[in-house]
Amino acid sequence: MDQIAHKTLPQITADPAVTDLRLRDIPLRQTVELTHIDLPAEEMEPLLERGVLPGCRICPVRSSPSGDPIVSVDGSLLALRRETAACLCVRLLNALQDVS
Repeated sequence: MDQIAHKTLPQITADPAVTDLRLRDIPLRQTVELTHIDLPAEEMEPLLERGVLPGCRICPVRSSPSGDPIVSVDGSLLALRRETAACLCVRLLNALQDVS
């Protein structure tokens, strides 16, 4: 009997209280927090495997020659496509109430 192992992806939903700000709109060196990802599960999985998860901190550090963003994700550099950056919903960290 064939059994297919199904991976369960985390439930990533939009918070209606969060303004719809996209990573593509964030200027260089502005750190943000990922709130949710607007991609189908099969396109989302490679991002999740690389640590792009809701709650992670993302900072655009530079652009590739073609204009695609290179971002720091919790300290690791990751190259993204512009189309992917347009699907990453974020919020500014200064809008959060971090208690250190």
